[in-house]
Amino acid sequence: MKRLTALICLMILIVSLSACGSGNDKYYSIDHFYIKEEGDAFRKAYNELVQDTFNWYRSIEGEEGVYIVHYEQFSKELLKEWKDSGYMENVPENDLDYYVASVNYLEDRGLELSADEKQMIEEGVRFYLLPDTLSDSELQAMKLYLTEDALQGLDEETLTDTAFRHDRKIEFRTYHFDGTFEVPGGDEIKNPVIFAASTSNMKYFEAESLIATGVSDAYIRLTEEACNKYAKDLPKELKDKKVTFLGLSSMSN
Repeated sequence: MKRLTALICLMILIVSLSACGSGNDKYYSIDHFYIKEEGDAFRKAYNELVQDTFNWYRSIEGEEGVYIVHYEQFSKELLKEWKDSGYMENVPENDLDYYVASVNYLEDRGLELSADEKQMIEEGVRFYLLPDTLSDSELQAMKLYLTEDALQGLDEETLTDTAFRHDRKIEFRTYHFDGTFEVPGGDEIKNPVIFAASTSNMKYFEAESLIATGVSDAYIRLTEEACNKYAKDLPKELKDKKVTFLGLSSMSN
């Protein structure tokens, strides 16, 4: 009886943690999912989950409080290793702060894009915003690196299909912004290289990473209001695999 009581309490705790708006978190992200299958069946089920998550996010993309926010820092040592190993031909010489964000997040943060720029992004143009703090030589090196990275692996088999994969247009703009950008689980940053992401201009890497879990690894970020509206009653395909959103402060990683 004690074991049963403990199990019930644990289930209540999990349900309460899973509820959007159960704390004071600004953002909620995917914390975990569960696939019961094993072996080849696991791989098939996981691939289906990747596709279903992409389709679900695409169905609510651009809605108020529905964001993509993801940050990576690549050290100059790592970038040099990529070049020395032949993995990349073009790399920046300095550390790279790389920020992936949806258009509505950037605009809600205060970085405005023109109507033409937003239309390009919606139509699948790979769109980068480069800080005006870069020198001319750094700017050119960054464009070469980002172009190579954007095109790398596009001809390989993918679980998701986007407009960019078929019409491989890339655009660069310089930007000046006096504000900062949020890093989930970390400090705010200034002047990163920004990929303004949409489900149309993603390559396979971002599209397949929408299922990523955790504070820093996740891409999808929902405000409390958006979480209550869109993640409390997920599509059956995601419910069946126990896809669960939690506030960032409740996550273990």
